[in-house]
Amino acid sequence: MNRILIGVLLLCLQACSEQVKQEKTQEPIVVQLFETKRVDVSSEYEFPATVSAVKSVDLKFEVSGRLIFENLVEGSPVAKGDVLARIDSAPFERQVSEAKIRYEDAVRNLARIEEVFKKNVASQSTFDDAKSQYAITELALANAKQDLSYTTIKAPFDAVVGARLIENNSYISAGDTIANLQDRSKLYFTFDVPERVMTANAGNRNIKATAHIIGQEDNIFDITYVEHETSPNPITQTYGVTFALDGKVSNLFYPGSRASVKIENMSEQHSAILIPIKSLMGDKNKGFKVWKFNPEMNNVQAAPVEIASLQGEFAVVSSGVNVGDKIVSAAVNQMSKGLKVKEYKAEY
Repeated sequence: MNRILIGVLLLCLQACSEQVKQEKTQEPIVVQLFETKRVDVSSEYEFPATVSAVKSVDLKFEVSGRLIFENLVEGSPVAKGDVLARIDSAPFERQVSEAKIRYEDAVRNLARIEEVFKKNVASQSTFDDAKSQYAITELALANAKQDLSYTTIKAPFDAVVGARLIENNSYISAGDTIANLQDRSKLYFTFDVPERVMTANAGNRNIKATAHIIGQEDNIFDITYVEHETSPNPITQTYGVTFALDGKVSNLFYPGSRASVKIENMSEQHSAILIPIKSLMGDKNKGFKVWKFNPEMNNVQAAPVEIASLQGEFAVVSSGVNVGDKIVSAAVNQMSKGLKVKEYKAEY
């Protein structure tokens, strides 16, 4: 019996010895640490937005006819005054000639009757009829010339052809849309702002606004305020807001693109402690924590933190860490209480 007890004790002592030896020889894990600092931050809002041209117009003929020329290549730029489309002008030229003949005949007739009217040979009614006929033919000539001018469409401003809806030699009816032109001298970013945010920032112009196109997050552009609605949408209770971007970069994306707009309130700057979002564990319901580095023990311990808001890739901490604390900023799921660690030092 004593031999059995002695054997068990020897085995326990051997196991303990091996465990102690293993702990002594275990190498600390190399981790990335982030040292907390106090920085100036401001209130930020981010909204989904839609890109649109500063102006978009539909081209339409005001007279009907057969299309004999079009210079409408979709996506191509056009300059103000460029001829974009023309319908057969021959019928309208004949109408001008006919109206001109009638007008000239009315001019001669009016001159003749006026001459005899002065001699009291023609009656007042005859003279009035001649003047009326002159006015009618003058108006008809002006209308014929105007219709002739309508057979050609020119670019009303520097633009880009958005869409072409007709082909050469097709018959065009008056009022039919033949193409769409987009003025991209500026690009508009339009988005909806909740009523509570709009009310809280009423009259505030001390803001910084930036935007990026979805899928092009690395290309961030400064945008400027243009206008906002003063009546909320009755269903969503949001206000439409528009900011603009210089059209020099319009070739990078197109109207209709989806974008994200970030508004930073420069009037509400304050200092706070920021930590990387990737250093957080937990969620809003269960609470958040970070792994705080203990320089005396060279290990990590879990520390609960309160998150006030998010600022891009960082979280604003209201409590739980102090300035100068070091927290694990990568591979946080591999950490455990009391785990021995060593700070990663980049070699330059």
